[in-house]
Amino acid sequence: MTTTSTYHHGNLRDTLVATVIAQLAQQQDAALSLRELARTVGVSVAAVYRHFPSKEALLAEVAAAGFASLIQKWETQLPPPGSLPAEQRFQLLGQQYIEFALAAPAHYRLMFEHQDVRQFPALQEAAQACFQYVLQTAGAAVREAGLDPRWDKAAASAGWSLGHGYVMLLLSGRLAMADGGDALSPAMVPRFFQLPVEALRQAPPSGAFDSCTTSR
Repeated sequence: MTTTSTYHHGNLRDTLVATVIAQLAQQQDAALSLRELARTVGVSVAAVYRHFPSKEALLAEVAAAGFASLIQKWETQLPPPGSLPAEQRFQLLGQQYIEFALAAPAHYRLMFEHQDVRQFPALQEAAQACFQYVLQTAGAAVREAGLDPRWDKAAASAGWSLGHGYVMLLLSGRLAMADGGDALSPAMVPRFFQLPVEALRQAPPSGAFDSCTTSR
């Protein structure tokens, strides 16, 4: 009788995640068969379930890895704070965000279309860390523009929403349908992240924070 060594595959958890990421690079969606994955890696299906109780749990880990990769891209490719105007740095962050999404569309979709992130703390933490990076970069641009720091979150949220919306419309083909197939100017796209700061600087909404103040 022969015995299997599939339960001693080294760092199987990381291997499974890396294999799924590699598969996503070759396809348009996050379709996944744990049986096929086990066969590809060379382990039993039981070994896969030993690390991930469900397909959703594995995909959540893959999605979290996507957010971590995006942060790593920013940390290695963005100029350090203070090395150029903060608003320009926010624009570069947006450019790299869109580059990341278009280079790995299936992985990017999974990052945002996975089931309720509250069920998977690691995914929720990774997504929050990504937003915090955007928030810090946007906040520097807001302060450089002489605006109330309470606009930091609004600028970050609006910039990310514009960039994400553009990516999803582009990946779905809806953008080409809407504009007759003419692509936006490459110089215009990265400014999606910068536009909220520009709008606030030109006409900051008056009294926006009045309801947040209380008299003693």
